[in-house]
Amino acid sequence: MNKYEAGGREDGLPLAAGVPSDLRDPLACFPAGVVLATCEQDEGRIGVLVRSFAVLSPASALVAWTSDLNAPGASALRYATRWAAHVLGYNQADLATQSASGQGDGMGDARVKTAVDGVPVLEGCAASLSCRHVTSFVCENSLIVVGRVVGFARHGVPPLIRHDGAEAVAIDIGGHTPGQQSTTATSLAYLLGSAFFYLYGKMRDVGGRLGFDNIEMFVLTALGERGGRTRQEIETLLAYSAHPTGLDAMDDLEASGLIVSREAANSVVSDTTFFLTPAGTEIFERFRQAGQHVQSDMEDLLGLPEAVALRALLSRFAGKIDGGPVAWL
Repeated sequence: MNKYEAGGREDGLPLAAGVPSDLRDPLACFPAGVVLATCEQDEGRIGVLVRSFAVLSPASALVAWTSDLNAPGASALRYATRWAAHVLGYNQADLATQSASGQGDGMGDARVKTAVDGVPVLEGCAASLSCRHVTSFVCENSLIVVGRVVGFARHGVPPLIRHDGAEAVAIDIGGHTPGQQSTTATSLAYLLGSAFFYLYGKMRDVGGRLGFDNIEMFVLTALGERGGRTRQEIETLLAYSAHPTGLDAMDDLEASGLIVSREAANSVVSDTTFFLTPAGTEIFERFRQAGQHVQSDMEDLLGLPEAVALRALLSRFAGKIDGGPVAWL
């Protein structure tokens, strides 16, 4: 009989009814790498997204993982003499979802980079451990498998982390205490503004060297991201970006052969749509490449894990904004 079955208290904490379900909430506070265990069988490759992974003894190279006893593929891995554990990369959340669904072989559309001693090693992972089976046993509805690491590799990719029920990327916050009192210099408003002006300044320099002012560069970029924007939409985008909404720039760009207009069927001027010409597309591509260089500079300054995390957080934030400038993407 375990503590849950006894229904008592441990260290003064009450165990509420339905504990296994309720327990998921506090357990979600423990961040963990998302790990996929794989093996090779006569019938093909098998993959299981494990529930937990632990290092039992670094000195003895012992590791262990657990999964639901009835998870598809768990039985094959339980009796496999060799298996591999993969810490998924930051951009493999879809693979984790596919494996968790229990469909097919549990490996989704993952690509196998190589097979070491009969064990499939996946591409794109943060780290891979090739292990020899030591023991396995069942505890209630869980399978626990112990192995000894006989080969390993770290692939230079930030790991996918599961925390609080969602996927994330681990970052180093430089020792700053979470929840510390915010100052102007550490407020989100100041930090986002500083980042914006840094990026804006870099791109403005590029536009200036190509002979375009801020509004012209903004219009070309907006149409490069998605053609067929109406005059009203472009005016709205310019207003959000704090640019003046007088659109003499549109006439100049059209006269230069960089954009072309198409009159609306209702003849309403604000519904006139604009597209890039081939010459305009070439200019946009130069802007895009310059933006990639700026991004590379940021990755060099931050390091790849922090840059990935920053992009993920900003994307999540943008997705939660109701309308606004996000509509230009």
